[in-house]
Amino acid sequence: MVSLCLRHIFAFRQTNLLLRSMSNIPDTRQALLELGFSEEQAEKIQSMRCPPHKTPNIKELCLIGLSHKTVLRMLEESPEILKTTDKALRDRVDALRGLGLGEGSMQNTLSRCPALLSVPRSRLTAATQCLKSRCHFTSLQIRKILNSAPEVLTQDPSYLENVFQYVYFRMGGNHGDIISSQVFQTSFDEIRVRHQFLERLGLFLPPNKKRECPPSNPQLKEVIRLSEEDFLSKIAFSSVEGFSTFRKILVREEQEAEQDMEDIEDEFSSDEDDEERSSDSEDDDEDKDYKENVHDKKPKYQYKKK
Repeated sequence: MVSLCLRHIFAFRQTNLLLRSMSNIPDTRQALLELGFSEEQAEKIQSMRCPPHKTPNIKELCLIGLSHKTVLRMLEESPEILKTTDKALRDRVDALRGLGLGEGSMQNTLSRCPALLSVPRSRLTAATQCLKSRCHFTSLQIRKILNSAPEVLTQDPSYLENVFQYVYFRMGGNHGDIISSQVFQTSFDEIRVRHQFLERLGLFLPPNKKRECPPSNPQLKEVIRLSEEDFLSKIAFSSVEGFSTFRKILVREEQEAEQDMEDIEDEFSSDEDDEERSSDSEDDDEDKDYKENVHDKKPKYQYKKK
């Protein structure tokens, strides 16, 4: 009888859990349908294992003004959006609005870079402050960057600063050229390879002390925005094989430079250790001499007891 009762209890609990899990499915589906998603779109979202308590996140995306098709694509590209809370999602949207993204710009930015909704607010602020304080872009220019290259907010501030300083000082580009040339949408390595390739060919001369480039230099957007085929045929006048070989040479040179720097640091640290050891030995010798002079040397005057 005890065994039979236990079997009934276990079977009842198992059936209850099964009913609960099955009841979640129509709740999620019904919530998505009420938000305006089609049957097919709701099925795709459910296939992402979207739990019922995450439907408020999807509702927040719809309230921003994104189309159902765009929301579905964003969830497919960045499923981590479902892992955040609806409060964190609203906080990040408010942070983007605080950067000057209004209606239209917000939808365009999030559609281009859904990963922004997975970036903490502190990181969004740090990237923006870097563009403003270290790179000296105006608020209007920052809004243009966010509209054309919203992925910059997902980058580390030090990376953004390095890209800006290289293009600004080494290539002589101004703030307007940097925005129109889509510098932040291009890999930093690709920018350096193309620029230094032209430099060694004598086709790109460095700017003078006033940051003025010779008129013979190609424009910044021609160096960065052109496809590799057009860049080689119209700007560098070189072959694909020559450009590929230069890439390998540049990588090897950078590796050798890093190795030389490590050797110098090791040598410098070893020299410091030697100096410390020699200094310690000199101090020991001085202590020894002092002890000998103080304890071993006889006094000059001696008093006799009466």
